[in-house]
Amino acid sequence: MLAVGRVLVIHNPAAGRARPDAVEAALRAALERLGADADVRRTSGAEDVTKWAEAAHRDGYAVVLVAGGDGTVAAAACGIVRAGHDLPLGVVPTGTGNGLARALRIPVDPAQAIEALGRGQVVALDVLRRVGTDTVALTFVGAGLDAEAIRDANPAAKARFGFLTYLVSGAKNLWRRRNRRIRLTIDGQQETLMAHTVTLVNAGRVEFAGRTVGPDVDPHDGQLDVAVLRHTGFWRSLAAVLRLVGGPRDAGELRQARRVVVEADPPLDVHADGEQAGSTPLDIEVLSAALSAIAGRGYPYPAESPGRSA
Repeated sequence: MLAVGRVLVIHNPAAGRARPDAVEAALRAALERLGADADVRRTSGAEDVTKWAEAAHRDGYAVVLVAGGDGTVAAAACGIVRAGHDLPLGVVPTGTGNGLARALRIPVDPAQAIEALGRGQVVALDVLRRVGTDTVALTFVGAGLDAEAIRDANPAAKARFGFLTYLVSGAKNLWRRRNRRIRLTIDGQQETLMAHTVTLVNAGRVEFAGRTVGPDVDPHDGQLDVAVLRHTGFWRSLAAVLRLVGGPRDAGELRQARRVVVEADPPLDVHADGEQAGSTPLDIEVLSAALSAIAGRGYPYPAESPGRSA
């Protein structure tokens, strides 16, 4: 799938533990084996990523490939969505969580990822956008527990232990769960409730440690799924999180919507695809089939997806 002409490779050198020069050399070699003409650019910030991805079609590229974490991937998606072009986005996961790569069945080993992308399929993904901003997310946006876990994750531990750091940070924050008054507006219908976390999920099923985990959420159906967590105390909160991760559609009050507004008193921390994104109020809408992405060959792409070509 990548052997189709010029490939723009955007590499975030701050993601992962490998030396940037070694990563880029490996990327060039792997893409050369696929017959692709690779232009590798090393980013110094999200603004670079968005600008380069936005201009990729105009600059004559056939594919945008991101080597980095979920934040870098989201920044590239922002540029593509803003430009309105349909170049496929491929992910070589070198970050901590690598949520989108796991969701699209792309191996987290970079060399294996390139091979999987080369044999992959192009799928149309829904995108979550924070209304009134350029902030987009491809996997999920959270207000509350998950945002606090990301906020409090130790950077040195992340570099050494990866995704496990988030689990430790999340467990610590479970001890401090306190409900607050939340006003939730789902597709124009407003309700007030007591809860501590609202998570808006676009892609929930991911491959992790050889298993498929996460809520059964379809990133091709033109809707997001709303999970509300309200149990306090460590064990009850943990049980609620595990029910959500276990996948049943009714876990955590999972409901579908096209637009959701979250207001909280006091405000809740917010993240978008693992990147801190301020606090509530939060207004998120779905852009249906707004992004072309490369998934693994075995990815279960629904035949009836709105953005799928006949």
